[in-house]
Amino acid sequence: MACKYSSVMPKAHLNLAAALVALALLIVCVPVFGGAPPTEATEELSGREIYRRLLNNRYKRGVQKIQIVSTDPGGSEQTTVFVASLEDHRDENDEPTDGKNASLLIEVSRPFDMRHTRYLVVSKEPGPDDEFIYRPSERRVRRVDLKGTPLLGTDYTFRDLAYHDLEGARYQRLPDETLDGVPVFVVEAHVTDTFEDRVHKSLSYVEQEHFVPLRVRYWDEYGVEIKELRAEHASIENFGPMWVATRSKMIDLLQRTESRSTVLELDANPDFSPMQFSLRRLAQGR
Repeated sequence: MACKYSSVMPKAHLNLAAALVALALLIVCVPVFGGAPPTEATEELSGREIYRRLLNNRYKRGVQKIQIVSTDPGGSEQTTVFVASLEDHRDENDEPTDGKNASLLIEVSRPFDMRHTRYLVVSKEPGPDDEFIYRPSERRVRRVDLKGTPLLGTDYTFRDLAYHDLEGARYQRLPDETLDGVPVFVVEAHVTDTFEDRVHKSLSYVEQEHFVPLRVRYWDEYGVEIKELRAEHASIENFGPMWVATRSKMIDLLQRTESRSTVLELDANPDFSPMQFSLRRLAQGR
């Protein structure tokens, strides 16, 4: 059965994310905290193992309608709305299928001047990834390089929504902390494949029961903290095996801007057609 979410919900919060901590997509999967302290087994977990479990706490496929409200230092706002479809192609051993790890399709409905613009990102192994854009004004598909590019003028990047794996970084577990009353693991990651990203280090605060990030901080190659992702723990909803935080925000610490993301709809069990992540689908919208 498909899990559906509407913007009308009880009050109850990335790694693309953290959003991009895998899928990522802008949704951060966040469980309700039960108050139990970490067991001896979790106390022995390494930073790499905690991060592996964080990445595994994502669905294999899904469709989300997302609204992002971005605010500049003067207080002006811009609203962006799009639908993001993701499919993880890896097998039960986390190996790519036909050389593909995952596919991400983004279809824009707002702002009006970008309506019907579509993006397709296919994570490949070995790389490089395939990245395309379709603009209605041009009526053609073009290959592009989206790594590190702001997502539709927001403080998120395409990297924050894209597929991530465990490789490409070194992990270290730091002392556990409490974040807004919720005990969290703290994992420092030093990125090794920095040729495609300005982020060289991150610090993830991971909820201990289901291994999901409630906060992620990012540093560049000069040791400057550049941005931060926060999820609202109070906005969680359950979707089958997942707890999903439906509100989060990305803060650009250098530009003093922020983008607040809200999941308007979510289908955690979509019925994708064979053409869902094809160039034909990208150009024709169906």
